[in-house]
Amino acid sequence: MEKNVIIRYSPQINQKSVENFENAFYDSLCKYSFRHLPFSEKITEELIQEALLKSIQVCQLAGVNSACHFKKVFVYDAVGHTLAIDWKMSKKAVNLMVTQMTSLDRNTAQWIWKLVDV
Repeated sequence: MEKNVIIRYSPQINQKSVENFENAFYDSLCKYSFRHLPFSEKITEELIQEALLKSIQVCQLAGVNSACHFKKVFVYDAVGHTLAIDWKMSKKAVNLMVTQMTSLDRNTAQWIWKLVDV
């Protein structure tokens, strides 16, 4: 049996409760953000955004609900009075983002090698 899969056993369950539970479950898997990418400071914002869009597209083409793995969050900086967009991501989403990076350098290569070993 695959891990992290929700199987519904009874069709008579309150649908809204099931949706709330599923949302909470998938939200709990999204523990990572762009700051968890160890090499992100060396990569341009454009490359990160491109990798994000490619990763979401991979999910859609594979028949996976990307909203379960990528959740947009807004981060407010009280000092600079700015609002920035970040993404909460599951472990699979982070791994997918790394593999979609078009800029390959030593740090990225080391990270991909670690992913292959997982």
